[in-house]
Amino acid sequence: MTEKRKFYGMRNDYMFHAVLQKNEEVLRNLLATLLEMDEADIVSCRIENPIELGREIKGKECILDAKIILNDARIINIELQVYKQTYWVNRSLLYWSRAYDSIKSGQEYDRLLPTYHIGILDFTLFNEHPKFMAQYQILDVEDHFLYSDKLCIKVLDLTQIEKAKKQPGTDKKLLKWASIFKAETLEELEQLAGKEEVFENMVLTLKKLSEDEKIRMQCEAREDYERCLLSEYSAGKREGIEEGRSLERDVIEKKLLHNLMESQKITEDEARKMLGI
Repeated sequence: MTEKRKFYGMRNDYMFHAVLQKNEEVLRNLLATLLEMDEADIVSCRIENPIELGREIKGKECILDAKIILNDARIINIELQVYKQTYWVNRSLLYWSRAYDSIKSGQEYDRLLPTYHIGILDFTLFNEHPKFMAQYQILDVEDHFLYSDKLCIKVLDLTQIEKAKKQPGTDKKLLKWASIFKAETLEELEQLAGKEEVFENMVLTLKKLSEDEKIRMQCEAREDYERCLLSEYSAGKREGIEEGRSLERDVIEKKLLHNLMESQKITEDEARKMLGI
């Protein structure tokens, strides 16, 4: 009897990036859904940071976000995150600002493109503000006047699917995509795809990628990395609680900074911004 192979679905960030990179039809459909736009209005979309499929991910590549130029007029940064990270808010702002800073020295400021950072998260970012899809922009605190349309952060919370299904007016296409991300088996993914061409093609792309042993190794490596990161964070949190009674605040901060710099392969300044210290 042949042993059933492990399934790597769209919640694996390596497979997610690979599918978007190999299948533009899927990329277009996802963008149109997340941005609430007509797919026919997408004239062009290209991934600016493609990965060499099958090659090991190292160093600062550890965050597998997809940076996309849409219609040569908007920058879209999509990040998939399965495990809860307390510094995600700070990191999302950091990644948004990096993407927005797209002009060269001497160029006019009006060349700056509207920039979106979209987080597809399998955890609730704000427990006091659980939403299936949230959109954040800079607004006047009194009358909500929009300061600029060039900053937008959107968050899709995959844990809120069941609540969203019961709410009238929830985008059915967004619900379908969220369910696609949550699929635990190939059979479940195929069932969700149904007879809809774009999702049938997505399943075919995923199957083909899954036949490549080098790609499968990287998918497994990504899951190991995420589990290790979660374990380190949990251990560090417990250690901080136990030692907090006797250690000074600056000592605890140094430990947190060191752990984050090691796990994320980033500079101390970047780690401080993520932690908000």
